[in-house]
Amino acid sequence: MKSLILALTLLLPQFVFAGSSSVVIAVRYTPDAPAVRLQMQADYVAIPITIHNDSKDPIKRADEIEKSIHLITDKVKQHANLTVRPGVVSLSPQDKSLIKKFSSYDSYEESSGYLYILGNLKQDTTVFEITKQVYQVIDAISLTNGTKVTLGNTSLGLNDPEKYRTQLLELISKSIDETKKALNVNGSIELDGLESSVAVMQLNEREVLVFINYRLQIQTKPI
Repeated sequence: MKSLILALTLLLPQFVFAGSSSVVIAVRYTPDAPAVRLQMQADYVAIPITIHNDSKDPIKRADEIEKSIHLITDKVKQHANLTVRPGVVSLSPQDKSLIKKFSSYDSYEESSGYLYILGNLKQDTTVFEITKQVYQVIDAISLTNGTKVTLGNTSLGLNDPEKYRTQLLELISKSIDETKKALNVNGSIELDGLESSVAVMQLNEREVLVFINYRLQIQTKPI
């Protein structure tokens, strides 16, 4: 009896925002996505923002980053189609410039705050319109005392992808039956990874793929 591996697990890190419902930021497209998947329009355009401050005083750096986070959040809230989701805040007691000057330790990270701005992606809007709107909102904010904002690459987000789990499991079950019939085998099967979170991958400027990373192994036995 031989083992036939029909699907390999993809290790795709997902950025998830918790709340009343979870928003998952889609990973970049790869052709290795499982064949069992759903294709749909994304709910959001997502733009990451990193906030830095160059003060040598760690307390002042922390204060300025905190004030900037609140300021950006308040400004974004003035736009009905935009929301802010908080990310990681990393505060260091040391001055990065001194670390670089007296040490060869290049992986040191400076103090920063991290946010995502989400823009509602509706039928009558485009990723380009939302991205330009976010750029304009951020550009109009006056940041002082050495605070700088870095905008990251635009991506897509999907609201609560876990609601598609039942549908995906049904499709996986159907796919297994069809595969066994096509290969003319009738053996036992082993499935791993079905407990994994529902993954989201960006397909194009508006759509995402939703799937479960799983691994299927069939103990082949001719019918």
